[in-house]
Amino acid sequence: MTSMFIFRVALALLLPTALHLFHAGSARCAPPNVVFIYADDLGFGDLACHGHPHIKTPSLDRMAREGTDFWSFTVVNPVCSPSRTGIITGQFPSRWGVHQHFASHEQNVQRNMPDWLDPAAPRLPHVLQQAGYRTAHFGKWHLSGGGIADAPLPAAYGYDEAAVWTGPGRHVFDGTDYRFAIGEASAHDGQAASWISVAATDHAVRFIRESQECPFYVNLWLHETHHLVSATDEDKQPYPDVVEPHRTYYAAVTRADRQVGRILDVLDELGIANRTILLFSSDNGPENSHTRPGEKFYYSQGSTGGLRGRKRSLLMGGVNTPLLVRWPGVVPAGRVDRDTMFAGVDIFPTLLAAAGAAAPDGYVSDGQNMLAALKGETQTRTKPVFWWWQGHHGGDDWPALAMRDGAWMLILDETKQRAELYDVVADRQQSENRAAEQPQRVAQMRAAIDAWFATLPTRIDPALQTKVASPPAAKKPASKAPANLDRGRVFERWDKNQDGMLSLHEYRDGLTNKDNVEARFRNFDRDGDGKVSREEFIGPGAK
Repeated sequence: MTSMFIFRVALALLLPTALHLFHAGSARCAPPNVVFIYADDLGFGDLACHGHPHIKTPSLDRMAREGTDFWSFTVVNPVCSPSRTGIITGQFPSRWGVHQHFASHEQNVQRNMPDWLDPAAPRLPHVLQQAGYRTAHFGKWHLSGGGIADAPLPAAYGYDEAAVWTGPGRHVFDGTDYRFAIGEASAHDGQAASWISVAATDHAVRFIRESQECPFYVNLWLHETHHLVSATDEDKQPYPDVVEPHRTYYAAVTRADRQVGRILDVLDELGIANRTILLFSSDNGPENSHTRPGEKFYYSQGSTGGLRGRKRSLLMGGVNTPLLVRWPGVVPAGRVDRDTMFAGVDIFPTLLAAAGAAAPDGYVSDGQNMLAALKGETQTRTKPVFWWWQGHHGGDDWPALAMRDGAWMLILDETKQRAELYDVVADRQQSENRAAEQPQRVAQMRAAIDAWFATLPTRIDPALQTKVASPPAAKKPASKAPANLDRGRVFERWDKNQDGMLSLHEYRDGLTNKDNVEARFRNFDRDGDGKVSREEFIGPGAK
């Protein structure tokens, strides 16, 4: 046997192993994939791993076991559109005039808001797209209002593919098997609440399969647990002994958890889990609940985990939401980080750092690169976080302005005279107001809020508002205007699913004259939530 023959045999045996190690090393050096799952109105306390005694969340619990659970994470607004703006831009939403949820043009004007997020704003998907990522968005959009004619499509923000609800362009049910559900158990846009996230996850799983050979970024923005909270009989099976309205809510959370499990499964199946950053969070705290069946929020039974405040509140229950991050081999498994200050605006710079992507020229983030914290290192966030809530103020929604600096959080009312100061790491429940004993800290933080406030825009660019004016509502002769009792009967007849609300779909079906139907519907929809309650339809004070 010659030495050359021995060399060739050895080379044949070693080459596959060498190639495998080369490809494995290449995969480790390649930019990581990113899947960002954003729930809607899900409370910090709605996860079993956060102590909920009844709700089953095995997939999220698995994420917590295999990754890090950041307990001190806060979103930058207590409602959906501005919270999402903070994620996408890495800047406080007030810099872009986004103070509340995008609604009708008329409501946006009243709120001094644009009709959509400026597509010239910094956009995380666009930056990653420019860095070679395939990008997609599936599920809730709400970076523009429903029915706004001129709203930019998701492609304008840097997405290669999108299928959405509460937004323009391709609907999340398009190309799926769930169109049968339209008009049943409807979400507030007239689509099926029990199937929106399932359809969105179908799109996401397909996109991941198609993109596995190159880095990808995909948003999977779930419907749960936004109203109308809905669950099928099959969804409710894990909770046979739970009474309503909690049974439906628990079932909806568990259905959302199953979608997270589908993402975990496909990443494992394709062998790409170790090079994929998987994040899960919620856009704000849980919705307020109503006590009577048929009311809009009857099934909204989310838990803050003992935190004060809920959705629309700058107290911790409104802005302290879950953040689970899994990146095997990089993010420590089974770690609970209770101390690290982490904010929604940090997602942008942190993911850019993980991807090795450059920020846009001249970009100044309100966030901070927290990659070291993801890796389990001790990292102190040096930038403050600011909030400005311009919605209703009352009850736990009283705070209008807030600032967090390290562990300290100052909240102010509209006059800036009422001030409360908390150490929100040691006192997550905000039970001990420290303002009186620390007047200097209060004064310094109040001054910082004033300085930040002075940097915010005061007018909206007309280019960010629709050019298609809403048609005037059709006027009927006064003699034919129905009395309250007649309207009540009409409401009951049109409310086909008997949920106590009229969707646009139900309203349109009930009308004989369908001219200007969307504008007429918006005239009834005074709170801009995309549904018409009995009181809104009949009028204040009606029985």
